[in-house]
Order: sequence, then C-alpha cells, then structure tokens
Amino acid sequence: MRFLALAAPALVLLTIACARPEVEAFHRNPPPLDVVFEVPRGVPRPEAVKAEYAAALRARLATRTTVVRMGTLPPPEAVTVRVQITELRPVKVSDASPGAVGVATGIAVGTLSALAGNRDAVFDGFFWGLWAGHHAAHTRRARHWEADRLGFTPQVVEAQVALMAPGNPEPLWVFAVEPMDVINAMDPLREGRNDENRILEEEASAFARVVVARLQQRFGWSRLPEPSYWGDLKQEPEMIHHGDTEGTEKR
Repeated sequence: MRFLALAAPALVLLTIACARPEVEAFHRNPPPLDVVFEVPRGVPRPEAVKAEYAAALRARLATRTTVVRMGTLPPPEAVTVRVQITELRPVKVSDASPGAVGVATGIAVGTLSALAGNRDAVFDGFFWGLWAGHHAAHTRRARHWEADRLGFTPQVVEAQVALMAPGNPEPLWVFAVEPMDVINAMDPLREGRNDENRILEEEASAFARVVVARLQQRFGWSRLPEPSYWGDLKQEPEMIHHGDTEGTEKR
C-alpha cells in the first residue's frame, strides 16, 4: 500500500509529462474548428447526406466552441474535424425466423463437428443452434423496438472522427462512432415519419450529438451562452433547422 501511495503521484506526473504539447495546447485554447465530411461510394444522394451531416455537426459544435462557417476560408490555425463515414446503410431485419436460423446453424455445426471426429457433435450442434436462434430473436426484437420507438427505420452509421492540426500528419485525437450510439441518440419523429429529408435530418442530428458528446467529454467543453462561428455574418445560415443561427462572430 505504501508503494502504491508513493507510485501514484509519479504515474500522474509521468502521464502529464508524456502528453503531447500540441494536444495540451488545443485543450487549453482550441482554435476554430473546420468540419470536413467524407461518405463512402454507393450511398444514395451522397452530396445531400454530406451537407446534412456537416451542417448538423457544425450547429452542435458551435454551442461548445468556435466553428468555421460553411463556405468560409478557415484561418491558418484552424483544426479540421475530419469525419469519415465508413458505413451508411438501412437497418435490415432478416426475413428468416429465429427458429430457422437456429436449426440451420445447429445442423451445420453438428455436421462439421461430426466430420472432425468430435463425439459431442450432437451437443455442439444443439448448443450453437440454440445460441444462434436466441441471438436472431434478440436482434429482430431490437430492430422492431427501434423502429417502433422512432417511428421510422434508422440507418446504420459507422464513422471515424479525427482532429487534424495544420502541418501535423498525426491526429490530435481520433475515435470511432458506433451504430448503436447514434441510434440511441435519435429522437422519435411525431411528424414526417415518411419524409426522407426529415429522417435524414434526425439521423444527422443524432450523429452530431454523439460526436460532440465525445469531444466535450475529452476536452472538458461546456455549453456556450450562444453559438460561436468564424466567418461572415452576412452569409446565409446553412441549416436553420439544426439551430445554426447567427452567433458570436470570431474573426
């Protein structure tokens, strides 16, 4: 115990000493953030998706720190929030029943186990068949629950987010956005449940909530009295419905 008491302060000091100075500088005084989005090939309406997601993230970020307006040349010291969406597709519910999935899995596993000379092949098939059927049933219930709660079938969104400082090829910080995090952050739609644009707006807003929450947790940001932007106030706001209103000007 005495060793731990003596070692703990040393570990804290070592961690601080090993922190990258550029990350600490960003933590203390973040420059304006410039949002850049990339979407995978094959996504329907890629430009609309990119614009909606970027607008939602700018609007949300601007309530925590200064953000470069869309179409505005960022200042030299600006840090890029580079978002690479790696997967964007509708949630699919399998047409196969959980029982059929379990039987097919059990037969396949049992057969392979028997061919391998395992005397417990029947048990293996039974066990893995039960597991596969239970998993399929749970997944189906979860998918239906999500659609019932939201009023629409959400999309699966996966992404990598990196903070890139100018002239530095190594990210200040990088993290992954998982599909269930985004789905859990979505709000139900009372209106526009069959409106693709309204659904896209809610999905983009949920994605922005997740990303900003991660950044806020990492860098200790708090909510600003009003949104803060870098850019020309005369420029038309890009997405009013995301709360992207004219805020504090930084120039």
